Amino acid sequence: MKVIDMVHDYPQGSSRFDRGLCRVRTFVTSVHTVVLLTDLDEKNDGMSVTNAVEHIIKSLHELGIIIGSAIYIDHTERKDPLLDNFEIVTVGSRQGTQWRTASRSEVISLIGGASEELDERSLSNSRIVFRADQLRFSRDPFVDSPWQPHPSIIKRRLEIADTMISKSEIETLISGRASEREIQRLLKQDLSIFGEVYAKPDDEYLCFSEFPLGDGLVDFVVFTGRSRMDVILIEVKGADFNLLNADHYKAFNHKINQAASQIQGRIGKIYREMEPFRLHVHSIRERVERGEQIHNAFLGPCHKLGVDPQKDINIRTVLIGGRTVDDRAESAKRHDFERNFTPPIRVESWDTWLRRLERS
Repeated sequence: MKVIDMVHDYPQGSSRFDRGLCRVRTFVTSVHTVVLLTDLDEKNDGMSVTNAVEHIIKSLHELGIIIGSAIYIDHTERKDPLLDNFEIVTVGSRQGTQWRTASRSEVISLIGGASEELDERSLSNSRIVFRADQLRFSRDPFVDSPWQPHPSIIKRRLEIADTMISKSEIETLISGRASEREIQRLLKQDLSIFGEVYAKPDDEYLCFSEFPLGDGLVDFVVFTGRSRMDVILIEVKGADFNLLNADHYKAFNHKINQAASQIQGRIGKIYREMEPFRLHVHSIRERVERGEQIHNAFLGPCHKLGVDPQKDINIRTVLIGGRTVDDRAESAKRHDFERNFTPPIRVESWDTWLRRLERS
C-alpha cells in the first residue's frame, strides 16, 4: 500500500552540494517498507538522486518522513516505462554505499504489485509538477528565464534592430531581378544581415564591406567563431539571371563561373601566404574591437570575439548570385562545384540565401 507520495526538497549536504528535488513514494507491505526515490529530470534543480542518495536518505530520517528500516530504490524514468532504471541502494554498510540493479518485475513485487505506479511518468502528474515548481520558484523566481546577457550586449542588439533592413525589402529587390550594384547598395546599409546568416556563436561577429584582398576588394567579409576564427569571404552578383543555364547541359551561368575564377585567384594567394594573412586579419579584428573604423566595420552585439590569435584560422568562401529555377538540380550542381573546386567555394542563389534569414 502506498502511504506517501510527495516532492522532497533534499537539503544541502556540503558547501559544494546544491539543494535538489525528487519524488518520494513509500510503500508498506506485510514484509517491509519500500521507498522509491524518483529523479525529476529538468524539475530537479540540484544534484541527481544517484549522486545525492546518501543525503536524501539521511534527510528523510531526520525529518521523520521515514521511520525505521526501509528498502531504498533509486529510480530513473525513461520515456518508455519498460526502460526505466532501478537500483536498490544500501547505505551505511562496511563497504560504503552499495547499488544493486533491480528489474522492473522485482520492484513491482517489492511495492506490492502496483505496476501502475511505475507506468505513470512523474512529469505528467500535475500535482507533482506543481509542487516541484513551487519549490523551484521559491528559491529562484527566474529559474526558467533565459540567461541574462550583459547590458552592453542588450544595448548593441537594440542599436542593430533600430537600423535593420527588413527581409521583405531584400525579397522585393530580388524579385525585381535587381543588378549586382543595386543589391550591394542595400546590403551595405545593414551588415548585420551577414552576421545573422553566418555568425556562430550568433552574437559574435565583425562584418566588413569592400574588404581589400590581393589586388582587389571582397564585397563582404565576416569574422566570427570561437577559439579558431572563421574568416568568411562573400562575393555577390545580381539577381538578373538564372543560376543555371536553360540548355540541356544545365551549367552555371557564365557570371558565376567568372566570379568563381576571380575569387580563386585571390584566395589562392592567401593559402600560399597563410601566416601573414592570419596575422593581418587578427590585427584588423583587434583594431575594430578597440573602436577603430576599418573597411566599413560593423561590430555585432558582443564587443570582442572569443578567438585565440595564436591559433590557425578557418577560411570559407561564399558566392551569391542568380535566381533558382530547379532547386533539386541546382543543389546537386552546387554540391559538386563546392566539392571539386579548389579552394572550395560555396555557391548560393539569392532564393536559397533568403531562406537563411530569420528576420521578418
